[in-house]
Amino acid sequence: MEKVKQFILIALISILFVGCSGKGQNNNDEYFIEVKKETINHIHGIGYLGNEKKLFLATHHGLLRYSEGKWYKTSRNNHDYMGFQATDEQFFSSGHPTLNSDLKNPLGLVKSKDQGASIEKIAFYGEIDFHYLAAGYKSHTLYVFNEHENSLEIGLHYSLDEGETWETSSMQEVSANAIGNIATHPTVSENVAISTNKGLFISSDFGNEFKLLTSSNPVTSVEYQEDSLIYFILENNETKLLTYNLKNETTDELALPEGISSKNPIMFIATNPENRTEITAVTLNNDIYQSKNNGGSWRLLAEEGNVSNE
Repeated sequence: MEKVKQFILIALISILFVGCSGKGQNNNDEYFIEVKKETINHIHGIGYLGNEKKLFLATHHGLLRYSEGKWYKTSRNNHDYMGFQATDEQFFSSGHPTLNSDLKNPLGLVKSKDQGASIEKIAFYGEIDFHYLAAGYKSHTLYVFNEHENSLEIGLHYSLDEGETWETSSMQEVSANAIGNIATHPTVSENVAISTNKGLFISSDFGNEFKLLTSSNPVTSVEYQEDSLIYFILENNETKLLTYNLKNETTDELALPEGISSKNPIMFIATNPENRTEITAVTLNNDIYQSKNNGGSWRLLAEEGNVSNE
């Protein structure tokens, strides 16, 4: 019961975000600079972006990139990205610009095709900050959960045209009152999953009707893959990283690094679209782990948000 309360508290906390803004250029060699030492206070999303399949992290102060064993950070346009979702061509996000920026706050729904060197405003600019956002890796289908009444009613909505038009999902059979994250299939637009404090719910009709896939214990994070789901659950005083095969409906458990616990659960999961056995996980304490062999062994990339190339 205490773990459920802890998960609900984490999910319901609202944070005031501050970022930095710039006009942006397309020279990514200058845009990303190598990190010497850096402490990440808040991680808001992770994903493998574009054909290069480099790992990107959305943080309180812009983007970080992990590639070829080194960390890089953005030298400008350090927006506070929320609901960060990477796809094969761009990333989609929401969040807040700096107080001195000429951009409105909040950003609404935005996208970038140049790793954040410039951003394109899509919808709800200056109106909504989406904490919960999903994007199909190849389909680019978008799902958002709106938490406050505005021009978009409270609840789950989806777009098949990258945010030009929206439909509302009825979310039948979802009994939870706190969300971990939303995930959608890389290519099948109607498949969507929601991790919650009452388990993992999945839908195959654009979120109109869901079914509970797991027990009613907290699931903090989920990612859709081509043939499976990977998710983290707090169950019967144990922590588990599980994969669910969409074809034969079987579940397998993956090994976890020693630093994972009910007090330090996984909050974000991303797998490499070119090699799904490469898994990156971010914990509540901003520990970053990576496995190259489907959880067979793990490497600690950052401890409590501290990254370094030394």
